Amino acid sequence: MNSHSPALLRAVRGPVLLITLGMLFTADYFADWPFHRTWPVLLIVFGILKLLERMSVRQTES
Repeated sequence: MNSHSPALLRAVRGPVLLITLGMLFTADYFADWPFHRTWPVLLIVFGILKLLERMSVRQTES
């Protein structure tokens, strides 16, 4: 990854979370997956993005 990776990951965090939220609402509306059972996916996606951000910061420091 290059030196712009941490900034890029921070910039995409919001849109990725909004897309995930939209997918969960769509699954709630069209499928038999109610939102109150699928909202933890947002926490998982947020955690993965934070993990990637921290990994890229460590690589640029080395």
